[in-house]
Amino acid sequence: MSVQMWEIEDRLRVMGKYFDLDALLTKDKDSQAVGQYYRKSDFFYNLVHNRGGKAIHMGISEDGFYHKDDYLGQARFVGTLLDRPSMNILEVGAGRLFNTRYLAGEFPSCHFTALDLPDRNFLKNRVPSNVELREGDFNDLSIFPENSFDVVFGVEAICHAESKEHVFKEIHRVLKPGGRLVVFDGYEPKPHEEMTEFERYVAAIVWAAMCATPKDFYIGDIRKYLEASFSDVQITDITRKIRPTLRRLDRICGYYFMHPRLIRFSKKFFPADANMNSIAGWLMLLTIDGENMHQYCRIVAVK
Repeated sequence: MSVQMWEIEDRLRVMGKYFDLDALLTKDKDSQAVGQYYRKSDFFYNLVHNRGGKAIHMGISEDGFYHKDDYLGQARFVGTLLDRPSMNILEVGAGRLFNTRYLAGEFPSCHFTALDLPDRNFLKNRVPSNVELREGDFNDLSIFPENSFDVVFGVEAICHAESKEHVFKEIHRVLKPGGRLVVFDGYEPKPHEEMTEFERYVAAIVWAAMCATPKDFYIGDIRKYLEASFSDVQITDITRKIRPTLRRLDRICGYYFMHPRLIRFSKKFFPADANMNSIAGWLMLLTIDGENMHQYCRIVAVK
């Protein structure tokens, strides 16, 4: 057994003193549960993840070191595809509008639609005039006509879909011919049948701690779903670029789990969903380093 696997086992033992990990795997992860998870986790993302910057995703570091503006990496890449005025862009799972708000400022001649789940006070956001807020679920994009958007993108959002294949079909329908889908998300580089039982368990714990259904994550299946309808699919493994963010989260969550009084205080005064974030934060660096249970990919597909 590798050093990383021994460390994962040790960390699971520590976590098991404070959280029922098996119960976590059976917790509801439908759209309503996902909305609740983010409502109750916003303070964690705001205060811990990126110190008030409103990003709820991984930073992309080009030089191997963590910088606060690394969280703009995904939006900046999307910006490289906005090559003409008056384009229509949809962000699915727009959350706290970190990406859409940045892009709307950089590309004032384009029109942006931000879609997020209901009941998150989403519509109360004040946004630039070239941004439209819509409540809805990316599992059903029927509120939009066919061939509506030049670009559809999602940053660590489609991981919450139980059927990624279905979501990709929905996005394909609303994209214009020649339009592009862009996804930044976590996946599994190996099919489950090539993983050990323990590897499958650990991978599932990480997804469940982030309220993602622990299935349909094998990157080979993702490619198959996309190539069934999109003409050009490019999948780029950029795992190394999120390591600085994960190292930072690893230190923060490690401090949390090494101080039982802090855990008891947090569990007493903060929602369970927010506390569960610490589980993924203390495991992910190990599951991408050496053990190869998870990877982070950028996907671009053309209709």
